[in-house]
Amino acid sequence: MSDKHGRSSEKSHRTLARGILPWHVSLIALGGIIGSCYFLGLGLTFSQMGAGAVLIAYAVAGLTVYGVMQSFAELLVNIPRRGSFVSYTREFLGDTASAGIGWAFWCNWVAYVPSEALACAVFMNYFIPIENRAIGTFIWGSVALSILTAVNLYHVKWFGHIESVMSILKILAIVVFVICGIGIWCGIIGGNLHPFTERAGLIGTQVLLGGEGSGIHKLFPSGGFVIITYMIWTLVNFQGSEIVGLSAAETQDPEKNVPIACKSVAYRIILIYLIPVFLLTLIVPSAQAGLDQSIFAYTLGAYGLKWAAGLFTLVTLIAAFSCANSGFYGTVRALYGLSVEGLAPKSLSQLNRFSTPHNATIFTLIPIWVVFILGFASDVLGLWGKNGLPLYANLLGISGFTGTLCWVGICWSQIIFRKKLKERGYNPKTCLTVKARFFPGLAYFAIIIQVGAMILLAFEDGGMPVVIISLVAIFVPISIYAAHKKMGMTRKSIILGEDEVLFDEKFPPLNKE
Repeated sequence: MSDKHGRSSEKSHRTLARGILPWHVSLIALGGIIGSCYFLGLGLTFSQMGAGAVLIAYAVAGLTVYGVMQSFAELLVNIPRRGSFVSYTREFLGDTASAGIGWAFWCNWVAYVPSEALACAVFMNYFIPIENRAIGTFIWGSVALSILTAVNLYHVKWFGHIESVMSILKILAIVVFVICGIGIWCGIIGGNLHPFTERAGLIGTQVLLGGEGSGIHKLFPSGGFVIITYMIWTLVNFQGSEIVGLSAAETQDPEKNVPIACKSVAYRIILIYLIPVFLLTLIVPSAQAGLDQSIFAYTLGAYGLKWAAGLFTLVTLIAAFSCANSGFYGTVRALYGLSVEGLAPKSLSQLNRFSTPHNATIFTLIPIWVVFILGFASDVLGLWGKNGLPLYANLLGISGFTGTLCWVGICWSQIIFRKKLKERGYNPKTCLTVKARFFPGLAYFAIIIQVGAMILLAFEDGGMPVVIISLVAIFVPISIYAAHKKMGMTRKSIILGEDEVLFDEKFPPLNKE
């Protein structure tokens, strides 16, 4: 069948295997947003924004991500596609825009996975130090990338097993911090140390509002506008939420399990982000936070829980590997999606005997190694230090910008999807199996916040280089695809699984004369 753009579809008997079990989905959904940037990046945003601003920022970012996942769930269930969000952006935003968004997402994780490998190396040096720290960083980072390669070339069920176990460990660590944090606030733990207060027992608001200056200044030391200007660094903490959608093509009973995972994002945000962040603001001043170590380890250590430094260093190591693992998985599946949609070479959709995208994995691995080596060299030479932010923070910024663009594409695709349904005579309230909540207000809110965050990043200190690199990652693939399309060198056929259909097939016009 051909659509109005002249694109045709071809059925394939061999597609991604549904090896991700139902219990995997819930745990991947919980653990996917707990990477090293949760344990390290939170310290950065807390120190730069202040207690009041960081709480509001995480609440706004959480609501934004909830809107994205609502849009994603509606698309995933009503038009299930192996190419995931790439399929939807191509269908509803067009080939050229989808090429830019899809390849930007690929670049997002190509930049981010090496940063997590570097984080793994730093933490491994803590447990098994190598005398020459630079060599140790390179060795341990290389080991991490090698293990990632093996995991992602093997059967997807093992990816689900490994991610689920690591998710459990990360969640348990957060539970430990919450319990300890409540004990500290009540004066049960570390009540005689007074690291940040003048009295023992119940801390109350002494840490939050102690010291000189007005209460507003203490809550918003950098002003209220920083909530928006620093939103990209806040949003990047939530990246990984979309991995649940990318895994839909390999999830058993996706019609039931994927919507549940997507819709439960609101509870995950409250439990994983807002409660621990709120406790942090009560027991540690924002001026003490930073990227030097996990803010959780620092806080518990300051109140006498010295074992916390080792525990949270181990957990941050696990989180770094887990986030790199899920990110590597996600970007390979996005590249696979680009291939099956005709936006990347057809060879990249080739599967190995485990039904995983072998060529897409190798193709992605090469630039990841290049970025890792260049990042390692630039960090040693201090090339990124001139703008006041370390390499890790810059990689977070690039990842945040390009990843946010992907989320915007998901929301906008769902809006166009609803518009086309009505144009064809369908009532979304009756024809859709799963419907996004609070539509269209929540979808538009998410788009406005994200687009504003991407624009305002350019005005942040050190933000312009990040924006320029991100824009290059977006517009270079767009230009290449547009040139190929003009010369008639693009592939118009779309590779579909036997259980997949195009939007035009599933929702033909009802009012056709």
